[in-house]
Amino acid sequence: MARKRAKIFETKYFGFIIGLFVFLVIFLLDISTSIFTNLNTKATDLQFFLKGLTTATSVQEGVTVTEKNPKISDDIIIVGIDSRSLAKFGKWPFPRSIHASLIDSFTRIKDQGSRESSIFLDVFFIESDRKAAEDARLIASIEQAQTVFIETLLDVGISDYSSHEIMLKRQAVLFERFPGFKNVSGSWQEMRDFMSVQAPLIPYSKVVAGYGHANYVQDVDQIYRRQALITKLSTEIEQIPFKNLQIGFTVDQSQYERLVWYDTKGFVHNIITPITKETLARLEKELATSSPPVIIDTDGDGNPDEQYYLVRKIKDYFVPAITLSLACRYFGVDPSELTVEIGKHIIIHNPTVRDAKTGQRIPYSIPVGKDQFDKDGNLVKAAPRKVLSEIKIPINENGEMVINYMGYRSSTALDGYRTFPVRSYASYAERAPGPNPETWPKTKAVDNKILMVGPFADGIAQDEKPTPYGLMYGIEIHANALNTILMNNFLIPAPKWVEYIILLTFILIICFYTSRYSTLWGFVSVLIGLIILFLGISIIFERNNVVIDFPKPAIAMLLSFVAVVSYRAMTEERDKKMIRATFGKYVSPKVVDQILENPPELGGVDKELTVLFSDIRGFTTLSENMTPQELVNHLNVYLTAMTDLILEYGGTLDKYVGDEIMCFWGAPLPQEDHAILACKCALRQMEKLQELNEQWPEHKRINIGIGLNSGIMTVGNMGSPGRMNYTLMGDNVNLGARLEGTNKQYGTGIIISEFTYGLVKDHFIVRELDNIRVKGKNKPVLIYELIDSIDSLDPPALETGKGKKGRG
Repeated sequence: MARKRAKIFETKYFGFIIGLFVFLVIFLLDISTSIFTNLNTKATDLQFFLKGLTTATSVQEGVTVTEKNPKISDDIIIVGIDSRSLAKFGKWPFPRSIHASLIDSFTRIKDQGSRESSIFLDVFFIESDRKAAEDARLIASIEQAQTVFIETLLDVGISDYSSHEIMLKRQAVLFERFPGFKNVSGSWQEMRDFMSVQAPLIPYSKVVAGYGHANYVQDVDQIYRRQALITKLSTEIEQIPFKNLQIGFTVDQSQYERLVWYDTKGFVHNIITPITKETLARLEKELATSSPPVIIDTDGDGNPDEQYYLVRKIKDYFVPAITLSLACRYFGVDPSELTVEIGKHIIIHNPTVRDAKTGQRIPYSIPVGKDQFDKDGNLVKAAPRKVLSEIKIPINENGEMVINYMGYRSSTALDGYRTFPVRSYASYAERAPGPNPETWPKTKAVDNKILMVGPFADGIAQDEKPTPYGLMYGIEIHANALNTILMNNFLIPAPKWVEYIILLTFILIICFYTSRYSTLWGFVSVLIGLIILFLGISIIFERNNVVIDFPKPAIAMLLSFVAVVSYRAMTEERDKKMIRATFGKYVSPKVVDQILENPPELGGVDKELTVLFSDIRGFTTLSENMTPQELVNHLNVYLTAMTDLILEYGGTLDKYVGDEIMCFWGAPLPQEDHAILACKCALRQMEKLQELNEQWPEHKRINIGIGLNSGIMTVGNMGSPGRMNYTLMGDNVNLGARLEGTNKQYGTGIIISEFTYGLVKDHFIVRELDNIRVKGKNKPVLIYELIDSIDSLDPPALETGKGKKGRG
């Protein structure tokens, strides 16, 4: 008997173990590599494209009405230095007096209560103009405006030490005027280090209303998706030879000081303070193996006279992004009042906004729906608003916020697509009023707006950067980042535990279907799972700004499908070969295919079956009239015909014993009408034998006897592991064999037992023969001669309905 595989290794159970293994692999890759993080950024880009931003409806030829996205602030306006501005003022960069005129056009209005919130100049003022009067003119306008913000740039390394000190002095002026963050917690020591800065000229720093850095972060695919709202400018305040370090040495972390060492590749390594004995020993080994030494050759002979290693005392300063500075100005909050926890969030407490009617500051609120307008464009009902007691900005370990881009780049064309309002720089700068207040306009319709001034045409610097929506001017990236803060519209990554539940759920679903159904249905389940997952993630992204990882479960589903299918191929194909080898010589190919779909138990099992024995009468006389070769050929014709009928009627061929045939019905596949099929086959064999005999000469004609019995029999593989047969055993099998021989005594062709008769009496014509006691049986058995069928003798291939035969 074949050794059965343990139940757990059956595909329908082991598939779940495969799924758990796939989950573990994906989990380990997720926590130890950035593979899925990088893939997910691409998937998130696709979500941006699918977001419903605005809808435009044509109302007449050449006229469209665009429905505004309620998640875009009304108070952000881009003042673009566009092609019209270049045509008006000539080659870039413009004289600084032109920038002064732009500022004056907003400053010089009669109604000072309807001034802008701020003017951000996305232009660097690092070098003096060749004409001192130009700088003086612009500085005077900035000082008069009291709303102008300018920007700095931070660099990771120090490229020029001669200018480095100058830039630090300039930055110091900004730090003195705008102390910035005072409540920074979390792992600020591990933030990315910026070692140098490009800061504006000191006269500008002394008159601006605020500043911020303009740095953006490129992902590995060079796409700009994040802005560091808080960055760390690290300055070296002391170099300390390692030999001078003592146990207990420390720094003032409350002043954001730390101790570091540089390796040979220039990477910074923090040193935990206060210094302990263990720290000192470990640091000595690290410096000796990975840090460049300081070598002193006092006599100039080329041989070092002294060698030691340095550690450095660093003081960190925190610089806000320009967008965060503009937001704080808009909300009436000083950056020093913010709560910053690196790796978690920045909290803006109690944001307010200036009320246009009263000029007073009121609690800040955002719309939570859409305004309703009539067909003429008049406001019917304003959207409800939600008051924000705080704005919590999610940031990562480097203080970076993911920008929630609101749409494609805006066009300067009047009829072009615009995510944000874009106005031409020239339209303001060319119409700046003079110093006489009597000539000033009443207002410029920019009450409480944040005016973002920057390049908005090709050829002005290199200010186009790749974003999820394609190339975009830097000023519009700033606008998107600022809008993300103002509208409290942050992209929130789903908690890891939620992503892992989704991951495991989809893996197990795919494993369930693939291990229990056909490969085709398994593949269909993968496709359906991917569609459901993607649509669900897209809807959640659009409605709730929650970013759920798509590549991770998508790859896991495909891996699970491939793994389970591969396991099935390795195990079930082996099982199929064994089944084909076992049953291929007993049953028809169609029955084998059914067995493969639902494999039977291969061990011995008890079932109700019908067994048929047939034997040739007068076989000795027949063999004497033919040579052995002729006898073999003659028997093969007979056995082939009989066997074909057995298979045609769904029977299972057990064995040939010389001229005897043994077969049965009801196994390996269950057959409710096993007795009927066996009786029909017996009658059809008699008909077929008559047809054969009519073709043969008298001395080759064959006469047979058939015995049938039904009852509980043991069926299964019998023999040794190396050689076995699928056969029957039991008293009811022996009774069938005895009935075949009984035909000689009664001169009949087919004898059935009372047990078979009880199952077929309504379908066949029989003649009661006798009540006999066969050898090995103590109890008499009533036997019948099977004469004819009431029903049609059509084989199962012609069945109709649920296994029932059509009436003949």
